[in-house]
Amino acid sequence: MSADISPLLVRTPAAARPLWLRLRRSSPFTLTVLMCCMALLWVSPFIWMLATSFSATTFGDDMASLLPRLPLTLDNFRDARQSADWLSLYANTLIFTFGTFFVQLLTITTAGYVFACHEFRGKQTLFLLFLVQLMIMPVVMMVPNMLTLKTFGLLNTLTGVMMPYFTSAFGVFLMRQAFLAIPKELEEAALMEGCRWWQVLFRVLLPMSRRRCWPSPPSALPTTGTSTCGR
Repeated sequence: MSADISPLLVRTPAAARPLWLRLRRSSPFTLTVLMCCMALLWVSPFIWMLATSFSATTFGDDMASLLPRLPLTLDNFRDARQSADWLSLYANTLIFTFGTFFVQLLTITTAGYVFACHEFRGKQTLFLLFLVQLMIMPVVMMVPNMLTLKTFGLLNTLTGVMMPYFTSAFGVFLMRQAFLAIPKELEEAALMEGCRWWQVLFRVLLPMSRRRCWPSPPSALPTTGTSTCGR
């Protein structure tokens, strides 16, 4: 009785390597072409919007074309300029975005410092409540926020629109983790030198953790700017 022995499948080293490693070892020309194709794919919606803005007809058989449709016109820009007070809208957007940015920078920094460097009863429970907030959809909080603003008489005001964004649970978490990575001895040394808590925070801890925590407040700029444009 004979048994058939099938040959073992041996994977070549080239096939065993992951795709990202093979791309990394490709020639510079191949990587350049690949990156250019990806960049063109990313920028194509902006090219389409620019081409459509100079076209007389928005919809048609060639509406997906990236090239402007003849005849070219500036009527779309005139209609957009006359449809609203754009200077006032841009001013409100700038006030909303940068005002929220600076207030949020202050609130998440101080809250992160308290959660990282101070001990008090219920600290872990309160911090878990902050994290639970990340799981709540913003739409769910729309009605409670509106009722709160109505109580304070801030409906239909720029301050009322900004208030829900004055703090960020994710920003507090990021600041707390950044401050926990700094040795406790540095804070104690600053306190022994006579520094106040705000001096320890803004002159010792914050400069040492800027690489870890600075991405959080700037990341709020597009979010808040988009929110006010939607309103």
